[in-house]
Amino acid sequence: MLNDEQLKNEGLRKDKFQRKTKETDIELYLNIDGNGEYTIDTGIPFFDHMLEQLAKHSNFDVELHAKGDTEVDLHHLIEDTGIVIGHAINKLAGEKKGIKRYGFASVPMDEALVQTTVDFSGRAYFVYHYYCNNDNNDYNKSACGNYNVKNKIAQLSIFNNSGFNDLSNGFNIFNRRSTEKLLNKFVNKQNRTDVGAKNLAQKTNSINNHDSIDSMQSAKSINNSKESKTGLFDLELVYNELVAEIFFYDYVNIFFEALCKNALINLHINIMYGCNYHHITEAVFKACAVSISDALSKTGRNNILSTKGII
Repeated sequence: MLNDEQLKNEGLRKDKFQRKTKETDIELYLNIDGNGEYTIDTGIPFFDHMLEQLAKHSNFDVELHAKGDTEVDLHHLIEDTGIVIGHAINKLAGEKKGIKRYGFASVPMDEALVQTTVDFSGRAYFVYHYYCNNDNNDYNKSACGNYNVKNKIAQLSIFNNSGFNDLSNGFNIFNRRSTEKLLNKFVNKQNRTDVGAKNLAQKTNSINNHDSIDSMQSAKSINNSKESKTGLFDLELVYNELVAEIFFYDYVNIFFEALCKNALINLHINIMYGCNYHHITEAVFKACAVSISDALSKTGRNNILSTKGII
C-alpha cells in the first residue's frame, strides 16, 4: 500500500478510506487501476469470498478490514461496507473524464446466469431483479425477497445427534463463529434435542405438509448416502447451503444498493436463472465487478461523455 504522500500524486486512482460509527469500523484501500490483488477481512467468511470475487474480476486492488456489531445482525457491517466501497469508487472516478461511463457484463457460473449494467451518471438508481428455479411462482422480484426457512429448519432438525447437540460448538469446529449468528436467527435453540427435533418437524409439517416432507426426505437422503460420514459432516453441507441462500435473499441487495447510492451510479442487476444460491450470488458479484470496471476503463480521449459537459 502506498503512503499518504504518494497517494496525493495527481492522476492516481487510488486512495485510503475509513468509516467509523458506533456500529462498524471499516478501513479500505482501493486502487481501481490495479491487478486484482486483495486482502479482505470482514469476519464473515462468505462475504469475504464474495468481496474477493469483486476485487479479482474488476482488477481492483483492495485492502479491506471491517468489523461491526454482528452480534446484532450482519446488516450493519454489510451495508456499511457497501457505503465505503461506493464512496471510494465515486471519489476515485473524479470528473469522469475519458472513461467509458457505461459498463455491461453477462456472467455465467455453471447453471446460473447474471447480467449487470452500469452507468456512471452521477445519479443513483438501483434495480435488482431475480428469478430463481428454487422459487415457486416468484418472478421478477426487486430488492428484498421473502425467505422461507421452514424447509431448512426441518432439514437441520434431522441432524441433532450426540455429535452435534450443541450447535455453537459444532460451528466453532468449522471456524464460522461470525456466521453462526445468522443461523441462530432461524433455528430455535429449544429444539436441539431429538424430541424437540421431532416436534419441530411435526409443526413444520402442519404448516406446509408438502414442503416439509420433501425437505425431510431430502435431508435423510443426504444422510443415508454418506453412511461413512458423521452427522456433523452432513450438517456442514446443509449449513453451507443455508448461508448462501440467506445471504442471497437478505444481504446481496443491501450491499449493492448501498454501493450504488454512494458511487452515484445506475446499477441494474438481472439474474436470468439459476438453482444454486452460491453460484447465483457469486455470479452477481463477478458480473458487477466486470461491468463497473468496464465503465471506469479509459477510452484514450479526454472528454466527458455527456452533452451536459459534466457528470
